Amino acid sequence: MRKQLLATFAAATSLIVCIGIAWPAPKPGTVTGSVGIKVKGEAKKDRSGVVVYLEGVPGTAPIPKDHAIIKQREKQFEPPLTIVVRGTTVDFPNEDKIFHNVFSVSRPARFDLGLYKSGSMKSVEMKRAGTVDVYCNIHPDMIAKVKVLENGYYTITDASGTFHLEGVPPGEYPIVAWLPSGDEAKGTVTVKAGETASVKLELAEVAKKETHTRKDGTPYGRYK
Repeated sequence: MRKQLLATFAAATSLIVCIGIAWPAPKPGTVTGSVGIKVKGEAKKDRSGVVVYLEGVPGTAPIPKDHAIIKQREKQFEPPLTIVVRGTTVDFPNEDKIFHNVFSVSRPARFDLGLYKSGSMKSVEMKRAGTVDVYCNIHPDMIAKVKVLENGYYTITDASGTFHLEGVPPGEYPIVAWLPSGDEAKGTVTVKAGETASVKLELAEVAKKETHTRKDGTPYGRYK
């Protein structure tokens, strides 16, 4: 009798476990909102170009198979801002008819690609999250930024400052609105299964003149 009861209990337990495994995962939610920008205390009409992203989202972001590309063309970097997830490789092709020397001394990615000629390309894997300032050791006006994020839950605001993030796992996350100038605003958003959460953030735009030295810390000369 005791053996029969134990067998019945084991079967019931197995059924409970199987039912538990069969439960559907919570539906992802959506985050929408807007970002306001103030310039010298006044509201800015064009609020495009603000990067909005979530932090602390569980799981590992898939690394894109295609590399990000920052071209060197007419003594400029194109595009001046690139957003990638950690682990992405960025290619730096030289499409000018002159030599360039791409480098960065930023903490998330320190690299020096050395001099390389027209038609050639060098690459860097972005292994750490953060902001990477990219320069040319020959041409001081060549400036680009790479924003390296931990996950793929990011977007960029339109002219009205609105943004939209879909497929977000339920949970509470820090949300960041970031301008390439380095200014940012932080908040918290709670995402519920199958629902839409709305967030409003505001930051100040401060005109900053980009100044930097060569890779060895010395000032640029007159070479053009």
